[in-house]
Amino acid sequence: MLKKWILIVMAAALSAFISPAIAAEEDNHELHSEDIQPWRIGAEIFVNSTLFEADFGDLSGGLFATDDPGIDVNVQQGAFTPGNWLRFQSIGQLLFWNGTQWSETTPNGERIEITDALNNTISFNANGVSEIAGVIGEIDSNGGLHEHLNFRILDASNTPNGSLGAYRIQFKLFESAPQSNTSVSIAASPIAIVFNRGLAFESFESAVAAAADLDENSAFIAETGLLTIQRVKAFGTYYRVKLQYTENNQFQLIEAEEVIDAD
Repeated sequence: MLKKWILIVMAAALSAFISPAIAAEEDNHELHSEDIQPWRIGAEIFVNSTLFEADFGDLSGGLFATDDPGIDVNVQQGAFTPGNWLRFQSIGQLLFWNGTQWSETTPNGERIEITDALNNTISFNANGVSEIAGVIGEIDSNGGLHEHLNFRILDASNTPNGSLGAYRIQFKLFESAPQSNTSVSIAASPIAIVFNRGLAFESFESAVAAAADLDENSAFIAETGLLTIQRVKAFGTYYRVKLQYTENNQFQLIEAEEVIDAD
């Protein structure tokens, strides 16, 4: 009965899931490879994108580190307050792309660390993130800032290393007075960075396309035809479901896991 109910829903909503997924797959993500470019209007921070790409194999960082993307305030769109600090608060947990889907576990206890402007270490791992808020830098006299933080990946042995795949972190930008944790402006949406660790271009772009759907409650992998919906309600109960695309615009339910304590 659950299977029939979900298939009826999917038939009606199919275009909403597949069309964005195909579009994301065809997108070359040029915007994502730029620096993060925030600006402020009133008490709200806006950004040029909420998804960015980075590569632990880039020339400057080597195999397990990078200082991209940078953060470059768009003063023309909206300056920040000179002398204040632009900061970030880590959220969620480290996710790993296993080739077909995003997973909440990493192969070898990997974590990603950010070294902030005050030389603090902000950590992301499969169990969560550091509670401390990081400092990107001090806003200059023109209301702008251009900084590059250092990102690195380490394994369970505390060695710079990382299993082949892609890794995603998220954080929110906010502005504060110096030496203060109280925000005077904040971004409504988090920023996600997807890091490539040794994947070929096409494989990494598949990971990025799937990451774009994570916050939309669904992820469709065009190569495998697998659709994951994080939460769907059936007969008063919430489920996390996986469906396999077959043909004739239909999906076959292959897994349904009850979600406990769903809001």
